[in-house]
Amino acid sequence: MNSSNDTNPSMRIETRGGVFLWTYSLLVFSQILFGSNQILARLIDGAVPPIGLSFWRWIVATLVVLPFTLKHIRPFALLVLKEWRIYVGCAFCLIVLGNTTIYIALNYTTAINGAIVSSIQPAVTFALSWLVLRELVTKGQIAGAFITIIGVLVIISQGDLAILTGLRPNPGDLWMIVSVIGFSLYAVLLQKLPSAVPAVLTLNVIQLLGIILLLPFYAFETIYIRPMELNQVTIIAVLWAGTIIAVAAVGLWNYTNRKLGPNVASGSVHLRLVAITVMAIVILGESLEIFHLVAFAIIMIGVFAITKTKAQK
Repeated sequence: MNSSNDTNPSMRIETRGGVFLWTYSLLVFSQILFGSNQILARLIDGAVPPIGLSFWRWIVATLVVLPFTLKHIRPFALLVLKEWRIYVGCAFCLIVLGNTTIYIALNYTTAINGAIVSSIQPAVTFALSWLVLRELVTKGQIAGAFITIIGVLVIISQGDLAILTGLRPNPGDLWMIVSVIGFSLYAVLLQKLPSAVPAVLTLNVIQLLGIILLLPFYAFETIYIRPMELNQVTIIAVLWAGTIIAVAAVGLWNYTNRKLGPNVASGSVHLRLVAITVMAIVILGESLEIFHLVAFAIIMIGVFAITKTKAQK
């Protein structure tokens, strides 16, 4: 009897370790898939209207996921309706702010630039966790957040501070900052969603609400800028973004974020940076500049200070 009791705790520890390793592996895979999104945006090089691409990719994603959510709609409909404000907030942060702005940004900046700017996501998530979830913070974490801002300024200025003083930053880098804020706030708001609702239903509800929120922006782009054309490039782009990114990557991100928490999950964004950098050099022929390395080193110092400093109660 005693022998059985002695082995149970270690077995539970091994099980928890295995679950964590599996969950973190899924998180890493999701970041690689997210990285392919930025490569796609650079590959099409403005051939597809950014809002149109985002709008149709979410329609594809919603239709792909819908058959798996039908059985969950009736049991959880009232709970979803009760928390509709959080669902709308998640949809706006993820689909309008987080994803659509990436396609706008990469019409102006490189994939490597966008990836390095995205690496401030842990710092932004930390700040929003403090504001929204009231998590305790330390002076070291605050210092780390300011250090990451310096790193972003290096990217925006391309190592030339005259660009900042002359107010001539790359608009693509600024749009990437908007995207990071959207993703970070989405990661935080996910923690407020009812855990009883199945992840697949949560994803589908957010997708559907995101389409509704994007509709007026898509209409404006179609009427006043340019419409979405039906050709081989748009079909491939929409199918990849709608299945691999909007379903697989976001689904894995939702699952692992809720299992590991927003701060741990957001820390994996640096793996996305590595994946994007490698793909950008191999596929797009982009080059890694000195100011990229300087900016990334500064951001990593700031993120390390944020994630390794424990708040005092």
